[in-house]
Amino acid sequence: MKKLIFGRCYSFSSEANQQALLAECLALYADAGSIEPEVEIRIVQAISKRSPSSINPKAHRKFGHGMLTSFPAVDVYWGWSGGGCLEIEVALKIRHGIKHQIQKLLSIEYASDVESFEQILHEFVLVPSAYFFNDVAPIHAACVTVDGNACLLAGTGGAGKSAAMLALRQNEKVGFVSDDIVIVSATTLHAYANMAWPKIYGYNCAGNALKGEILAGRGWIDKAHFNIKSWMNSASVRRKIRPDRLYHHVESTSVPLSRLYYAVREDVPDIRVTHLGVPSAVEMTIDVIRAEYSIFHDHLYWEQYNAAATGTTAMLTMEGVIANWRLVLSKCLAGVACFRVSIPFDMDQAVYRNSMVGILVAGAVTQP
Repeated sequence: MKKLIFGRCYSFSSEANQQALLAECLALYADAGSIEPEVEIRIVQAISKRSPSSINPKAHRKFGHGMLTSFPAVDVYWGWSGGGCLEIEVALKIRHGIKHQIQKLLSIEYASDVESFEQILHEFVLVPSAYFFNDVAPIHAACVTVDGNACLLAGTGGAGKSAAMLALRQNEKVGFVSDDIVIVSATTLHAYANMAWPKIYGYNCAGNALKGEILAGRGWIDKAHFNIKSWMNSASVRRKIRPDRLYHHVESTSVPLSRLYYAVREDVPDIRVTHLGVPSAVEMTIDVIRAEYSIFHDHLYWEQYNAAATGTTAMLTMEGVIANWRLVLSKCLAGVACFRVSIPFDMDQAVYRNSMVGILVAGAVTQP
């Protein structure tokens, strides 16, 4: 299976028992046809045996031409082939039994197999794979198209990105690009589609039909879990859903960059929009993504440590990644209208959603 992801051809292979999950997770990406792959991803039972040059700490292994990053849910090997193709092996740590079921009941999600699979694939494999290429950079943002152009709403977790974008989902002028992480290109000045499934919290379901949509077809334990945890704290429960079930239109490849808004919770009396300089937008983007993806970034620091300790060359370093991001983002945002949206701390959710619909669809009206 070959797909166009983040502007490149990715090829995928897996064991027979995981092919259906893989096909479902990748269904919304465009087929790559006869294009030669630049990234090869193999879903395996166990990572192939290789002799590491160093292991520091236990979760990170350095090899002559690659590295292994170990996470609680998955092990991922990264390496370069002789022809310059990025080769990735992915071994999921499948959990079963009573302990696993109890953990599901206590978790923020009661995730199905396909939901768990797609989250691991996107968060620990696909998004980090973009770090290895010098022409792209990630932005922690939700993204939709408005009249065919990419409109990004960025910020830290809990700033209100998803709530604002979900308010736009019934608008026929709007198309889905990404819920959480957008990959932008310095070559095309486009935002690439990221088909990770949107995460919908209990508080996103107030006063609309979302709850019925996300719980449709789920079992009674799943529904009871959502209702009880939502009643206790609507921020402590969420579900995921394929983006084509939420939006009229889904962009499967890329769209031209147009506008970037940074949602910032501030001590202000009402919502207001002000211009944001490109240098500030670049540094804010880097600061947020460094914090949001720290679990992967730890491995880049460990890779650099292992290289220094053994007198070898690191496959990838955080310092090099950030330097590249700064160049890519500066070029990408130079022609983009950048704004800061200042949001009161305790703004009513309905008022906030209505305000953001006007800002994102009609365009920013800035205050001095």
